[in-house]
Amino acid sequence: MPVDSRTLGVTPFQAYCAGLAAIGSFNFGWNIGSVNIPGDVLQNCVTGRKYYGPFPSCIFVGSNTVWGIVVGSYALGAFGGAVISNPVIDRMGYKFTLSWFALLNVAGALLLSLTTKIPQFIIGRILVGVAAGAANNALSTYVSDITTPRARTIMGGMVQLACNLGIMVDNACALGLAPPPRWRILFSITGALGLLNFILFPFAKESPKWLISKGRHEEARESLQCFRKGTYIDDEFDEMVRIDRINKERTDDVNVIQLMRGDTPDNLRHQLLCVSSLLFFQQFSGINAVIFYSTSIINKSTGGNPANIPTLAQILSFLISVAAFVFTFFGMLVGAYVGRRKLLIFSHMMMAIFSGIIVPGSVRNVAALVVVAVFCFNAFFNVGVGPIPWATASEMTPRYAMTAMSGIGTGIGYISTFAIGVIFPPLNNWWGNYTFLFFLVWNVIAALFVYFLVPETRDRPIEETVRLHSCGIHLVLGSKWETEPVTKLADVGDEGIPSAAPSLLADEPVPSLLADEPVPSLLADEPVPSLLADEPPKL
Repeated sequence: MPVDSRTLGVTPFQAYCAGLAAIGSFNFGWNIGSVNIPGDVLQNCVTGRKYYGPFPSCIFVGSNTVWGIVVGSYALGAFGGAVISNPVIDRMGYKFTLSWFALLNVAGALLLSLTTKIPQFIIGRILVGVAAGAANNALSTYVSDITTPRARTIMGGMVQLACNLGIMVDNACALGLAPPPRWRILFSITGALGLLNFILFPFAKESPKWLISKGRHEEARESLQCFRKGTYIDDEFDEMVRIDRINKERTDDVNVIQLMRGDTPDNLRHQLLCVSSLLFFQQFSGINAVIFYSTSIINKSTGGNPANIPTLAQILSFLISVAAFVFTFFGMLVGAYVGRRKLLIFSHMMMAIFSGIIVPGSVRNVAALVVVAVFCFNAFFNVGVGPIPWATASEMTPRYAMTAMSGIGTGIGYISTFAIGVIFPPLNNWWGNYTFLFFLVWNVIAALFVYFLVPETRDRPIEETVRLHSCGIHLVLGSKWETEPVTKLADVGDEGIPSAAPSLLADEPVPSLLADEPVPSLLADEPVPSLLADEPPKL
């Protein structure tokens, strides 16, 4: 008998489609990093003011607060993209959203690369931000839809991995393209990436769950078979259809307003609190102070001349972005075995420690200590705090509320990004060398929040997580809030004898849970308690 599709890890076609979808998130990272290394050239005109035809060598910004708005406007655009994309995804699907929103990068790139005034530069940043917000919102739920619980554990960090790859490649290019007028080439590349996204993503498959929700069952079966090639998909497909039918009997897909008001069949207050808070803490951990301003932070200690491009600070910023990408991939692998909760707590606490180390290094002007602390701060962010919050909406939320939940969470994350981008320059002026104490406090608060309120979702079926935690806001300490991961079920063979746990990255299909019998549905024949609970939701 063919193996059961639900036991699979990551398959080549899942990775291929997720990779195509991730081009938009790569572009997101590219535009985050694009103002870091050339920052002094753009803002302070350190290489001098001159004109190349009609185009100035810089867009001089005399105020740190105004420059913060220029930097943060990108996040405002991303917030708009996250909100706007929700109804588009629900109505038109992931392929349409990820393909057509990418064209906004072309318009934004034209404004950025041909900029002569600050308002033009801000509008360009907003446009590419809208494209990025839609891409990240769609990618996180698309990956959840096309993967099994075991594959989702390792691929849930695709947004952060693609983002850090974009930052790394951008920083590498910026070492040669930061001087005027070459920085204009740097900002034009985002348009080429948008065109690439538009051309390639139609070759991916649509989400089978979205197709089922639209009644297109034959297309959904064909799509699922591509994602689970060579396996028995009937039980998984029937499960998807059953869950979709149960949800539709109770409600249509809810929008952001309905979710925030609590107009949902399940009490999703706890999920909303967790998703929103984790993405808020992700930004207030201080990472964007490093991503946006690492060059200026390090340059204070190294004392290089910003006009001598590339400076030591700029080279170190690039190396930090390389480490960020490597540690993101490492964190995705570790998270598959350690679990979400432990990794988030560890990640936030290590960031708190290195926030504290940056302060005395800055006060004493010990350049080596500052560089090492910034490096470690960034690395430990990407082990847990970076990738995990992006996946929480898709791992804790029923299908009918998933895109709305993702939109709220990412929207809060982008507003927080904008806030950090705006407040960090004046905060750094006021607090000076003690600025990172601000982030130390937020990381400690975040670690405590995760310990008391965030449930473990590693390898757990979404339906089980929804059933267990749709009961209002509650503490998650104690065994009553734990569910068995799918991998534990897969460890028992047909004779009841434990077998070796299959690899999450196996190229071959994982053996079926039961050798000679069809695998029972994750949903019993009776109504699911959490989905049809009679008790009114309570806080």
